[in-house]
Amino acid sequence: MIHRYTQIPQNHDYYQNNNKKSFCPNINIGKILCWVFSFTTWICIALSVHFLTLDYKHENSNACYIALVVSYLIYIIMEFCSSTSKYLRNKKTGQEMYDTMGTFFSSPPSIIFDCQCYHYNIVHYSTTDKKGNTSYHTRHEKMITYSESYSLPYYSARDVSGLFYINCDEAYIKKKLYIKLELKEEINFADEISYMDYEYYKEQFWRRNRFRDVYMDFNETRKVPGLVHHNLIKISQKDPWFVNFGFFMIFTLLTICEFYKLYINTLFVYQQFKIRKIISTRYDLNAPDNEEKYAKLNPQLNLIREQYKYEPDSYNYINKETQLDLPTQEELEMAYKYKDKIPDYKISLGDEQTKEGVIIDNPNYSNYDSNEPPMAFKPVSGEIGLDESQINVEGAAPVGFGQPDFQFNVIPPKGNGEYMPNQKPRY
Repeated sequence: MIHRYTQIPQNHDYYQNNNKKSFCPNINIGKILCWVFSFTTWICIALSVHFLTLDYKHENSNACYIALVVSYLIYIIMEFCSSTSKYLRNKKTGQEMYDTMGTFFSSPPSIIFDCQCYHYNIVHYSTTDKKGNTSYHTRHEKMITYSESYSLPYYSARDVSGLFYINCDEAYIKKKLYIKLELKEEINFADEISYMDYEYYKEQFWRRNRFRDVYMDFNETRKVPGLVHHNLIKISQKDPWFVNFGFFMIFTLLTICEFYKLYINTLFVYQQFKIRKIISTRYDLNAPDNEEKYAKLNPQLNLIREQYKYEPDSYNYINKETQLDLPTQEELEMAYKYKDKIPDYKISLGDEQTKEGVIIDNPNYSNYDSNEPPMAFKPVSGEIGLDESQINVEGAAPVGFGQPDFQFNVIPPKGNGEYMPNQKPRY
């Protein structure tokens, strides 16, 4: 028999932060796992062949066959998820990369808020074995009651990626045939008033959703739609017949893909570039008075020793349907506190490390907490749950919310230390 309760068990670390950094950033865990499952698969194949040659059925043969299937499937999944697989699937010539970058430069960015509202049911149930012995168990079921995705509206966007320069000299000196180009996106706000509007929309999103259920998981995504992060660019007249995704698949199925990857990676050199976008909720970033300000940040291409080179006027996006009124003086004064949130991009003058015209990378401009709640909702974010007295499935905020003396009612501890207060269930 199953009994369901709405009280939340409080001893499970269910919350995960998307921005957590690896404790060992210099170790490629994926590559290690690929080798581990390669060796495991080889061992299982050898044992399976051995068992098949016996005149009798070995007691461990079935376990070996199951282990072979499981390890082989995991190995294939790991290989197809590897970065080498992603690069080979996006192999391009110089002209194709040239056209692709033009598309990325002209694509408007998006900032998306996602939420998932839910609670946990405690389920008590019993099982009976063949001998008639009854065991009693408890499990926690996550019940999702509402989810929403919301795209931040804005008036205009501008690409400020600067010079896209592929350093082929390094590749030619090292006699490489391809460049593994990793593209990343960096989306920021052009002015303080836009950042204040962003904070407003974010708080409104939380306000209409946080009170729907006990817990709410929130995630913010900033992206350039359609951006392909892993690209393999052919920079030489030579194009070995075995450097393609088809051969990668063959070597993967033969369980010797790691040796194939070791060899073809000697033909590659790695480079990275950021597609940078800024958005404004009130101003037209394409207006003539902004040209001088952003002219040096306009996207430019210098690909394969100037074989593919251009300098467009600008790449901008205007959405007149979402234009807000120009800010008042009072709004500007209120937004001034966000001045440190606005990036100040610097252009390289050219040295041994960077080419003239390239944007000098500042990692701080890429940093944002994808799970961070608005200030007003910090007391009920992450692992902290709301008491049922303040839950409204329609999303309406409790009476008095936003007032200085308002207090959230969070889940109280239960029993004699059975549950820790204000935490999600831990398994």
